[in-house]
Amino acid sequence: MRFTAAPSACAMRSRELRHVALALIGLVVLSACKSTDAVSPETAGIARMRQLTSSYSDLAVATAAGYSVWSPDPTAVGATCPSSAEGNMGYHRVNVALRGGAGDPAAGDAIIDVDKPEMLVYEKSASGAMQLVGVEYIVFKAAWERAKGVGAPAPTILGRPLLLSSHVFPGNAAPLEHDELHVWIWKDNPAGMFAPYNSRVTC
Repeated sequence: MRFTAAPSACAMRSRELRHVALALIGLVVLSACKSTDAVSPETAGIARMRQLTSSYSDLAVATAAGYSVWSPDPTAVGATCPSSAEGNMGYHRVNVALRGGAGDPAAGDAIIDVDKPEMLVYEKSASGAMQLVGVEYIVFKAAWERAKGVGAPAPTILGRPLLLSSHVFPGNAAPLEHDELHVWIWKDNPAGMFAPYNSRVTC
């Protein structure tokens, strides 16, 4: 009969230390992977915007959700969307309940919620079909200062301040100051996700 000598205490201790070392290496690698795979708040917010607005590519769904007013109207004769040397801004489908009426901007809604953009942005193809390309957050300055005080800093979305702008809105012949931020979540923009105009958007 052949007997095998039991491992020495030193050998057993060496094996235990090797296992501990391997476990520690595994934890370091796992921690590094988690750090690399971490999603930034901005990336997570944009993903959420896409999730919440994907169904609005169907105008009937957008209308049912309250996005029922065009600004400007793409069906009007000679219609065109706001544009500049940087590109086009698209046609906006407004949820008046979220933005407020232009006739009395001070009475408008003063809540900016990443989950509830005040406007949806569409482009018009050569065939006349409307395609969802982004969202816009907007608040009339009069409404914002009514709620937050005169001179209050502009609201932010995903850590980015809305940009001060002024132009005429349907329902009011006077230019209205407002803070706005476009987010091109459904159409790549060479100028950046949050730029006001997009050179790839068609009118």
